[in-house]
Amino acid sequence: MATLAEIEAELQKRGETTSSESVFSPKSSSLDEFKKFAESSLKGVPSGLINMVGGWGNLYDYLKGSNDPSAFSSTGIKQAISKLTGFNMQSIPGYRGAYQFAEAGAPAAAATAMGVPGLFNRTLPGVAGEFGVAGSTGLLSQQVAPESPVAQLLLQSTPYVAKGGLKTIGGMMTKPEGTFPSIADTQALSQVGRLTPGELSLNRPQLATEAAVERTPASGQKPVEFRQAQAGDIESYLSNLFNKASGKTLNPTETTQAVVSSFNNYGKSLTSKLKSDARTDFNAAKNAGGMIDTSKLVSSVDSVLQTIPAEAPSLSGLRNNLQKIVDEYSVVDPATGQKTIQPISIDRLQKNLSAWGEAAYSGSADFGAGNIFEGVAPGQAKGIAKTVLNGYREALDDAIQQGVPGADKLKIARDKFKDNLAKIEQFSNRPLTKAFDVADVTELVPEDVMTKLKSMPSSQRQFLVDVMQNNPNPQVNEVLNTIRRSKFDDVLGASQVKGGAATDPTFSIKTALTELNKKGSEFSDLFPNQTDLNQAKLAMNWMQRVLSSESPQMAGVTGAEAYAFTGAAGGGAQVRLASKEIIPYIRNLVASPADFADVIFNPDYRKAMVDLATAKNMTQKTADALATLSKASATLGARAGGMMGQTPPQEPQPVPEVAGTPTLQDIENELKSRGIQ
Repeated sequence: MATLAEIEAELQKRGETTSSESVFSPKSSSLDEFKKFAESSLKGVPSGLINMVGGWGNLYDYLKGSNDPSAFSSTGIKQAISKLTGFNMQSIPGYRGAYQFAEAGAPAAAATAMGVPGLFNRTLPGVAGEFGVAGSTGLLSQQVAPESPVAQLLLQSTPYVAKGGLKTIGGMMTKPEGTFPSIADTQALSQVGRLTPGELSLNRPQLATEAAVERTPASGQKPVEFRQAQAGDIESYLSNLFNKASGKTLNPTETTQAVVSSFNNYGKSLTSKLKSDARTDFNAAKNAGGMIDTSKLVSSVDSVLQTIPAEAPSLSGLRNNLQKIVDEYSVVDPATGQKTIQPISIDRLQKNLSAWGEAAYSGSADFGAGNIFEGVAPGQAKGIAKTVLNGYREALDDAIQQGVPGADKLKIARDKFKDNLAKIEQFSNRPLTKAFDVADVTELVPEDVMTKLKSMPSSQRQFLVDVMQNNPNPQVNEVLNTIRRSKFDDVLGASQVKGGAATDPTFSIKTALTELNKKGSEFSDLFPNQTDLNQAKLAMNWMQRVLSSESPQMAGVTGAEAYAFTGAAGGGAQVRLASKEIIPYIRNLVASPADFADVIFNPDYRKAMVDLATAKNMTQKTADALATLSKASATLGARAGGMMGQTPPQEPQPVPEVAGTPTLQDIENELKSRGIQ
C-alpha cells in the first residue's frame, strides 16, 4: 500500500500542487496564517511566469492525451527547478485560492509590463489592473474547467475579446464622416498644417461632433494641444512663404536713398531719350531741305514777354534771353519798318525742341551763357518753358500740314517726340516731393517713406514702381521686396494674440485670414512668382477650413433622443428618465470623448489626413482586416501560455501521528476532506 508521501509525489508529478496543511492540524496563530498566505501567493508568481512558456507544453500533453508531463510543460519545468534548487513551487502550505490567483495574474501583468497590448496601459496602475483581472478570470477557470487548458484559455480570453469588440464598435462610432478631397489636394493641405477630419471634409455633422468633443473637458488635453500646434503650423508656413516672396530687403534709410536715386536717374533718362530719339528721327527729314515757319513760335514768345514785368530786376535776364529769340527770328525792313518772320531749318527745330523739352521738365535751360531761368521759381520756369515749347510744336504741326519737303518723315518724328514728351510731362507733374508730402527731398524721413509706400493709392504706387523698374538702379528689386516685407510683417504682427488665456493659441488664424483678404487686390504685387501666389491661395484655403464650424452635437443617440424613443415605445416616466441617463453613459463607455479626441486631434496628422483621403477597395479592406486579425492573434499568442498553465492545486496531507499504519479508508477520508475526489 502506498504511503501519503508517495501519493503526494505522484500528484506533483502529474502537475498538481500539494499542501502540507492538514485539516487535522491544530489552528495556528494569525501571523502563521499570514505567512502561509504569503508563501502560497509568492509561489504562485514564479509558477505563473513559468506557465508563459510551459502552458504550450501543457496544451501539447493535453492534446496528446499523455499523463506523463513533457520536459517543456509547466510541471516538467517546475520539477526540473525543484531538483536543481530544492525550491518546490508545487507544494504550498494551504491557501490554494491565493496561489491560483497569483499564478494566473503574474503572466498577464508581466506581458503588459513588457509592452504586449492588453486591457490596460503600460503603467503601474495598468499592470496592477491586468494582474487583478487575470487573477480573477484564472481563478474562475480553475473552478469551471480544471482539466482543460483549452477551456481555461477561452475563459481567460473573455475580457480581451470583450475589449476587442467594444474597441471595434467604438472605432465605428469614432470613424470620421464625409467626402474628403483628393490625395493630391490633401497632401498639399497637410504641408500647410494639421486639419481635423471635419475641417478636411467640411462635413457638417462631423464638424458638430468635433465641436462637442473639443468643448467637453472629458476629451483631455489633446484638443488644446492640437489647436496650439495648428496655430503654430500656419504661422510657420506664412513666415516661410513671406520670407521667400520678399527676398533681400533694405532698411528704411537705404530704401529712401534708392527711391530718390531712382527718380533722379529716371528723369535724366527721359530727357536723354527725348534728345536721342529726336536727333535720330529728325535726321531722316533734314536732307529733304524743308523750312519751318516760326510765326506761331514768335507769337508764343511775345505772349510770355508780356507777362514778365519790365521793372522786375530779377527777371531781366530771362526777358533778355526771350527777346533774343524774337529778334533772331524777326527781320525789320529799315525803310518800311515792316517785320518779317524768318523760317528755320529742320535741324535747328530739332535742337530747340530737345532743349525746351528738357527745360519744361527740369525748369532750367542753358544755351551757352548759363541758365536763363536763374532766379525764377521752378514752377514759373517750367510754365514759361512749356509755352515756348508749344510754339515750336505748333510750328512743326503747321509744316507737316502744309506739306513742306520731308513732311512725311517729320510726322513720324513729331509723333515719337510727342510720346516722349508726354512721359516727361507725366513725370514732372508727379514729383517725388508730392508723393511724400514734403517741400524738398531733403525733408524725407525714412520711416515715413516706408509708411507712405505701403499706404499710397495703387495707381500712385504703380507709378513709383514703374519709375523704379525703368531705372537701372540695382536696388530697385530690393526696394520692392522691402515694401512686400513690410506688408507681410503687418499681417503677422496683427495676428499675434496678446493677453489671452494660457491655453489659447498665440497666433490668430482668423485675423491672419482677414488681413490677407484685405490685400487680395495686391496679390500680384505681393507674390509676383506664380508658385508663391499658389501657396498663398493654398494657405487661405487651409485657414478657411479651420474656421469652418457647426453647433456642438455628439455623434450617436443623445439623452433627449433616448427619452423620446423610450416614450414612443410606451415606456413610463421612470423608464424614460432612466434611458435618458443610461444610454449616453453606455455610449460614452463604448466611445468616450477621449476616444473621439484620439481620432479627431491626431498628432500624426499627415498620415491621418492622407488615410482619410485614400479610398479603399475590397482587397485593401480585406488586407486591413487580416492585419487586424493577425495583430490580435499575435497579442493573444503572447498571453496564451500563461492562460493554459494553471492546474488545480491538490493538498494531500500527512495525517497526525497515530499508533499503527493508516488504513486505506483513513487516506481516502483525508483526500476527500481536501477536495480531492
